[in-house]
Amino acid sequence: MLNSTIGDILSNEKYAGDPVYGRTTGAEYPAMERIRNNLDEVQRSENHHPPLIEKATFDLVQEMKKMRSNIELDEHGNRVRKSTHYSMKRSRHKAIEQTKER
Repeated sequence: MLNSTIGDILSNEKYAGDPVYGRTTGAEYPAMERIRNNLDEVQRSENHHPPLIEKATFDLVQEMKKMRSNIELDEHGNRVRKSTHYSMKRSRHKAIEQTKER
């Protein structure tokens, strides 16, 4: 999704009225990196404020983004790319097979 205001609203839970705190923490000084926390350390505040986008619409957008994504989690929780998803190689093979059939 584009990095735009609408894209941010459709991607961030706080616009659905449910802010999330503590996803990352700062590393020890002098490092400037951020470290992701475990999901059990993340705090959520449901119905904290009036939402800009309905929760049902937000959930639907998240589901659609997940379906269109080229990244999935493996059995260890690591992010991996789906094989040949949107691949030109796969499309070219289909085109060659279709021309052979004719």
